[in-house]
Amino acid sequence: MNAGSPETQEVPVDVLPPLPKDAYSAPPRPSIQPESEPVPFAGLRTFYHPASGVVILGIDVLVFGPEMLSGFLDLPIMCVLAFMTTLPLVYVIQRRWSKDERSNAFGKAFLGAFLAGLPFSIAGTMLGAAVLALSGLPAHPVEMVKRLTSQGTPK
Repeated sequence: MNAGSPETQEVPVDVLPPLPKDAYSAPPRPSIQPESEPVPFAGLRTFYHPASGVVILGIDVLVFGPEMLSGFLDLPIMCVLAFMTTLPLVYVIQRRWSKDERSNAFGKAFLGAFLAGLPFSIAGTMLGAAVLALSGLPAHPVEMVKRLTSQGTPK
């Protein structure tokens, strides 16, 4: 601003049209998964997707099964490893195959990772039975793994 210049200049102002009423709603969310890809057990409505149950129990058995051989010296590391491995796997399965919302998928993944990271194997306990029941797995998880792999391959 110059104190000696009494001239004023016009500044052009562009006025935008008013926004429509539906402009304030959230934009449509993109699909989590393309429709062309088949989803294993799409019609099954259980708390956990069967693949999540297999992941929770599988990691639990893999991590804490051979733990007796090491004398339980690496138990804290194995608990954290089981938790950190299970959390993202169950989250992705719940989001993509069960079509859960982010918060629901994270809650289920956290619970599953907590169970898998407990400092003992839950496979033969009531907690393992609860995971089996919540995921709709049969008495033999090996059968479910066979069903998951057979449905995932294109015919």
